[in-house]
Amino acid sequence: MKKNNQEGKNQKVLFYTGISRAFRTTSIAHLYEISQVFPVALLSEELDKETENILKDKTLFPKLEEIIPVRQFTGEKRNLFSENIYVHKLAKSVIKNYKPDIVILPTDTFLFDLYLMRFAKKINATNIVLNSDIRFWTAKEMSQRTDLTNAHFRLPSFLPFPVRFQLMKVRKYLGYVLYNWFLPLLVGEKPFSGKSSRILYSLPGERADFRIVCSEQDYNLSIKEGIPPQKLMFLLHPMVRQEAKMFFKKANILNPEKEPENKTKILTLLFPQETYGFKRDKSSLINEREMLKKRIDIVKLVANAMEGWKIFIKPHPAIQKTKEVKDVFRSLYPSVVFADPADPIDKYIEMSDAIAGLPPASSTLFTAALQCPQKPILSLDLNKEIFGDFYKNLDGIEHIESEEKLINILGLIRDGKYEKEAKRNPGENKGFKDTVELLNYLIQTKT
Repeated sequence: MKKNNQEGKNQKVLFYTGISRAFRTTSIAHLYEISQVFPVALLSEELDKETENILKDKTLFPKLEEIIPVRQFTGEKRNLFSENIYVHKLAKSVIKNYKPDIVILPTDTFLFDLYLMRFAKKINATNIVLNSDIRFWTAKEMSQRTDLTNAHFRLPSFLPFPVRFQLMKVRKYLGYVLYNWFLPLLVGEKPFSGKSSRILYSLPGERADFRIVCSEQDYNLSIKEGIPPQKLMFLLHPMVRQEAKMFFKKANILNPEKEPENKTKILTLLFPQETYGFKRDKSSLINEREMLKKRIDIVKLVANAMEGWKIFIKPHPAIQKTKEVKDVFRSLYPSVVFADPADPIDKYIEMSDAIAGLPPASSTLFTAALQCPQKPILSLDLNKEIFGDFYKNLDGIEHIESEEKLINILGLIRDGKYEKEAKRNPGENKGFKDTVELLNYLIQTKT
C-alpha cells in the first residue's frame, strides 16, 4: 500500500475539527500529517488558546492555508431553525469558495456535516469520515439509554413506564423526520433519507465515500451497522503511530513538566457529566441522589486505598452543577482535588501515575491507554450500569466489577507491584503508514 507521499500534493483538502476536545487529542495529528503535503483549509470550532497558537506555527503546519470558523457546537446559541439556516449557508459558501477535492470530517450525522458533504458531492469531491474515537455499541443500544432517560425525566410519572418508553421511541422517530426531512426542505434542499442521523445515534460513515477505522472493534462494529467493507480503510490511531506521536511532543501538547523524584503520586478519576444511571439487568433507574452516594463511596474507597497519593477528580467538560458537586467532594479528604472541567484532559493523563473512569464509559480511557500505555488504566463498573462494561475486553484497560478487586488492584498500584497484561492484538503493522499515504491511495483509487 505504500505510495509516494507527494503523489496527490495538488489535491485541496477541507478538514473539519468537530468537537474541539477530540480534535486536540487526536485529529490535530492527522491535520499535521496532511498539511506537510496537501494544501488544506481548517473548518474549526472554537479551540483553546494553546491549540490555536499551535495551529499558527508554520513549521508544524506549512500548508495550512486558512482557518474558517464554524461554531456548530460552540459560540452563539441558536434555536434549531436558525441553526439550520446558518449551517446550510456556511456549508454552501465554504464549498463554493474553497472548491476542495477531499473533505474530511469526524462524523456525517449532524446538519453541518450533511450539507457540507452534499455540496462537496456536487463538485465531485471525496467525502471521508475520519473518527479516531472508539465505540462498541450499536445505534440501537445507544438509543436505548436515551429513550430510558427521556421516559424517566420528560414525561409525567403517573403514566405507566412501558407507555412512557414507547412514547419516547415514537418521539425519537418524529425528531428524525424533523431533523432529516423537514429542516432540509425549509432551506430548499432534498431530505437526507436513510437511517444515518444523530437523532438515531447512527455510526458515522454511512453517507461518506469512506470511513476510516482505527481498530478491529471499530471495523467489526462498522460491518455490523451495515457499512460496506469497501468503504472501510484502516489507519491506526495517531497515539499508536510513532511519527504521529512525535508531533504531540513537538507541539508540546503531551510534554509534562519535569517532576522531582520524590513527587507525590497522582491518580486521576474521570467523572461523567450524567448525574444518574441505569442498571444493566433490568434497565432500572439509579436516581441522582443514589448515584451521587455511590460515587462518593467509590471516591472514599479510592482515597483510603491510595494513602499518600493525590486524587484528582476530573469532570467531563459538559458537567452541570459544577459548584454543588465540587463542594461535596471538597469536604471528603484533603488529598482529593476537584479539577477544572475545562482543563485539557491530556495534561492530567500525562501527569498522573494511574487513571480511572466512572461509568458511563468515556472515550478518554481509550485515549489514555494509547497515550500512556504503560500506566494503570481502570474502568470502574461497580454498579453494573448500562455501558459500564464498555471496556471489558479492550487491551490496556482493567475492567473492575467489584470493590474487592478494586481494593486489590489499587493496593498493587500503590505498592508498585501492578503489572499490566500483555496486549493480545497489538496490530502495529496493520493499515496505512500515515494519513498522507491513505489519501494518496484513495486519490489513486478514484482516478
